[in-house]
Amino acid sequence: MTTQPHGTWPSPIAPADLTAGQARIDEVRVDGAATYWLESRPWEKGRTALVRHDGTERSDVLPEPWNVRSRVHEYGGGSYAVRDGLVVVSEFTDGRLRRIDPGSSEPVAFTPELAVRYGGLVLHGDHVYAVREDHRGGGEPVNELVRLDLHGDNADGGVVLAAGSDFVSRPAVAPDGTAIAWIAWDHPNMPWDSTRLLVADLGAQGASRPRVVAGGDGIAVSQPQFGPDGSLWFISDESNWWTLHRHDASGTVAVHEHEADFAQPQWVLGMVDYALLPEGRVLMRRWVGAGSRLGVLDPRDGRLVDVDDEGVMFEHLVSASDGEVAFRRGLADRLPEVVRGPLTGAKRVLASSAPTTPDPAFVSRAEARSWTNGAGLTTHGLLYRPHNPDVSAPEGELPPLLVFVHGGPTSRTEPAYTSLVQFWTTRGFAVLDVNHGGSTGYGRAFRERLNGQWGIVDIDDCVSGVQALADAGVIDGGRVAIRGGSAGGYTTLRALTSSTVFAAGTSLYGISDLRALLADDHKFESRYTTTLVAPWPEGEEVYLERSPLFHIDALHGELLLLQGADDLVVPVVQAQAMADAMAEAGKDVELVIYEGEGHGFRRAETVIDALERELAHYQRVFGLSST
Repeated sequence: MTTQPHGTWPSPIAPADLTAGQARIDEVRVDGAATYWLESRPWEKGRTALVRHDGTERSDVLPEPWNVRSRVHEYGGGSYAVRDGLVVVSEFTDGRLRRIDPGSSEPVAFTPELAVRYGGLVLHGDHVYAVREDHRGGGEPVNELVRLDLHGDNADGGVVLAAGSDFVSRPAVAPDGTAIAWIAWDHPNMPWDSTRLLVADLGAQGASRPRVVAGGDGIAVSQPQFGPDGSLWFISDESNWWTLHRHDASGTVAVHEHEADFAQPQWVLGMVDYALLPEGRVLMRRWVGAGSRLGVLDPRDGRLVDVDDEGVMFEHLVSASDGEVAFRRGLADRLPEVVRGPLTGAKRVLASSAPTTPDPAFVSRAEARSWTNGAGLTTHGLLYRPHNPDVSAPEGELPPLLVFVHGGPTSRTEPAYTSLVQFWTTRGFAVLDVNHGGSTGYGRAFRERLNGQWGIVDIDDCVSGVQALADAGVIDGGRVAIRGGSAGGYTTLRALTSSTVFAAGTSLYGISDLRALLADDHKFESRYTTTLVAPWPEGEEVYLERSPLFHIDALHGELLLLQGADDLVVPVVQAQAMADAMAEAGKDVELVIYEGEGHGFRRAETVIDALERELAHYQRVFGLSST
């Protein structure tokens, strides 16, 4: 074992390893013995491939360059559906829907070239039900629920079933085809603020008699599913926690009353956090402490029994007709997997995010940490200590710390293995991944800590987390950096301009001017800051006060800005304005704009370059020799 300073350790994880065969897995579905999922592949210019596993082997449903993605709400989701071998997909480049008939590999378009987008796809009978985002008019796009004929030309873009709300999502059709359910909400709400669950009668002429069956002001409902008997199941946080409910002719009841979140915020249209099992029970995941647990709920008595599984994160839970279940799971020591098998017992691994398994000897595992912030409230995060069996630090030297801030900000971090975290820990950095106030998984009250306080509570939680680790002698408090993407990028910029704790920061497509975001942002998030910051325009002074762009003189530490040129969520002008203001003030800044990238980097060459620059940034600021 050699001795080298923290931050200079030779690592088995190179920047290219984060892209070489390493795919993001999403939207697991089942169809008989077959299992489907999406793979976002950096080595194929970031395209999203639809993959099928027939029980014996896997294959791509469509070859390159087909790109199965939706752009509804910009974040997409629900971009394909499958039933009895028939597959329907949304192609990213033109937004058209195409079907692939059983036994065929040829996609057939059944929507015309229109300025519309489709997502949340559901197959039932000879129709596809979808959320349609219509960009044909002026002003904001119009979101509607539509029905499309699988074998027609759908010249009108689909038959409108529900309209009049600012947003709709998650169509669900009753097994007998006589009813349809969906989620609706209006500005300024996000889908985790106040939403409504509606049900309407469904017939040949469309939908009729729409009625609200759950939700309302201060209640977030999501993920409707019809059971085999026609009952309607959904998630609601009326009790402060996202828990399972059921609606039928006798009314609506909470199926259980556990104080845990059993769902996540509905950023995209295709999320599935529970699966109705054939025998009437429900497969569910919930957040407990720092991670997730998988369990089976018996609705008859509300009893929840944990399922023994090595995963620490579970997503896209689906039930197959043969009694098996399938899902995506994250693990503490290796990248996510698609698994399928019996409810209890070992599952078959159908796919992994990468072809190789990390050497467990080099894995730094997450440690759950909690601390008290400046307001006297408890907040949370995950600590990853430097770890490399081949190297040790000089005696008495404490490691530099990287503070990770998740996006959203209505989101969370989980203790599942990521190559990005291990890239840093194997080099001798400590990582604190913060679940600041406003994060999910801790109930609605914790989530609402950020309301009106974005740029204050998140900063306090990050700064106090650093101080707690420094006081405990875990890290070198003089060598701390902060990094994050999107909303995490905003927190990064805000932390550098409102505290002196951080010597460096990296903002990936982060927000520098909250006021400008109001004019530039897409419809889905265009009123998000009304809740997080203040109403507009009466709160303009708050927007100015919380915008890093207007506090360049107070900026402490050195900054790296990484931005996609085609970002429609946080436009490139946000990063450019920050860089220009810093240059005018005589402060050093590096801005890198990546052509062909949007909100989040997908191409291998971008991911590699961004990571190399970030490593060099910290090594220079902390005075470390590059290795």
